Amino acid sequence: MKNIYLCPHCGANLNPSVKIVLVAIHRGRRGLILLSPMPGNYKFICDRSLADSMDVGDLVKFQCPVCSADLTAPRDKEFAELHLAASGRSPRRVQFSRRYGTHATFVISDGEIAAYGDDADEFPQKNFFGV
Repeated sequence: MKNIYLCPHCGANLNPSVKIVLVAIHRGRRGLILLSPMPGNYKFICDRSLADSMDVGDLVKFQCPVCSADLTAPRDKEFAELHLAASGRSPRRVQFSRRYGTHATFVISDGEIAAYGDDADEFPQKNFFGV
């Protein structure tokens, strides 16, 4: 049962193989970034010049590589948002921190929230449901 990460704007499959493929933008540099599909795994692969331009705490913008839509979460600009589908499960939303070095990921579905990452506890007041 493979998790399929989708663009919330165009519905494109963002992990057609092993990694999630996004466009990262930081300080005028653009490049592809490959993320782990396992929540809580913060290893990534990207162009060295893009990685070298980032300092801990910097905000990174993520875009869909298919439609170029901004993936910033609509309810919290500190996070990026993807949709998550898996057979036999209801659709879910995944939000992960846009701050380089902040390890916080949340998987949201039907009133339940699963938190991942060493920094997830720093966001106890986060409103995932827009109320």
